[in-house]
Amino acid sequence: MVTSKSGESSSENPFKRGAQVEVSLEDEGFRGSWYTATVVRSLSNNKTSKKPPRRLFLQFHTLTALDQPLREAVDLILVRPIPPRESRRRFHVSEDVDAFHNDGWWEGIVTAVLDGGNRYSVFFRSSREQIDFAESQLRVHREWVYGKWVPPLEDDPKDDDLALQPSQESRVSGRCSPQASTDL
Repeated sequence: MVTSKSGESSSENPFKRGAQVEVSLEDEGFRGSWYTATVVRSLSNNKTSKKPPRRLFLQFHTLTALDQPLREAVDLILVRPIPPRESRRRFHVSEDVDAFHNDGWWEGIVTAVLDGGNRYSVFFRSSREQIDFAESQLRVHREWVYGKWVPPLEDDPKDDDLALQPSQESRVSGRCSPQASTDL
């Protein structure tokens, strides 16, 4: 299935030969990143099989080996279509984004809005780095789930307020001995 700009699915195969895709790499140092590639062919165990392929042979756009575009067989579960383009927009603190860095899209979270919204500071959980980016280097983070693009769940500020306020049931009464406090 592939998703149109409106987010609706169609039965067209998004992983056919020549399709532009993104690939998540599981190698150390690459987790949390997506790289663009072109499907060269599907790899199936049996040419007469009606089952969809489990692996694709891809040619990467930005990753190279011996000064040539990297070509590699990848499990289908690590491949997704290119996300739909969105018009430029402003991002806000705590928003999940993808930032274009080191030739790929890396999942991160906006930690600060800089220069009136023209630049953003992004924290990457996978590498524990914080880097500043121009707005043009960011996009909304989305997940490819069951053939549809799904935006991240929005945090409800009301839930945060409730989490910060202890309920009657969570209050603890009693005394703590000096010895118990040093054990913490």
